[in-house]
Amino acid sequence: MSFADVFILLSAAGLLCYGLLTAIRNRQKQRKMKRLLDYFSRLGSKYNLTFSSQEVLRNCIIGLDGVQRKLLVLNGINKGTLTDYVIDLNKVTNCSVKKQYGRIRVNGLRTRKLEQYLENMSLHFKFMMETQPADIPFFRQTENKVGELSDLEDKAEKWKVILSKMLPLSLKKSA
Repeated sequence: MSFADVFILLSAAGLLCYGLLTAIRNRQKQRKMKRLLDYFSRLGSKYNLTFSSQEVLRNCIIGLDGVQRKLLVLNGINKGTLTDYVIDLNKVTNCSVKKQYGRIRVNGLRTRKLEQYLENMSLHFKFMMETQPADIPFFRQTENKVGELSDLEDKAEKWKVILSKMLPLSLKKSA
């Protein structure tokens, strides 16, 4: 057996092992996502919500009950600590896409694009009264790749438009 034959045999075995490990990892991810979506569905039942729209993000799942004008948010799906809350759109005065950028050095935009400085992008809610604002994370530099930004920005804008249309007319402010 020549060196080339051994190399081909070892390469084939390596690819087979890699493919098997990838298939196992993907199956585990699918099972985890199914459990999370089942849990999210049970939360919807707990809060008496029926979802007309849902979005699964890297670390968050959101579901909209258009009839009741409520949004269920499940955070922390990749951090192990799940937190859930409901946003009542009847109490929201403003919905916008909020972006936080890191420090840009002098002439930094000559060598890097603006999106490379983006640290966080979220759907931001302001409420009536003195209630603290709420943010739903769509992009985090520590969790997402810059290549995902365009798609996530489109999703955040889509949700902003949908939810802004559902705000009480007397409370709407330009986003």
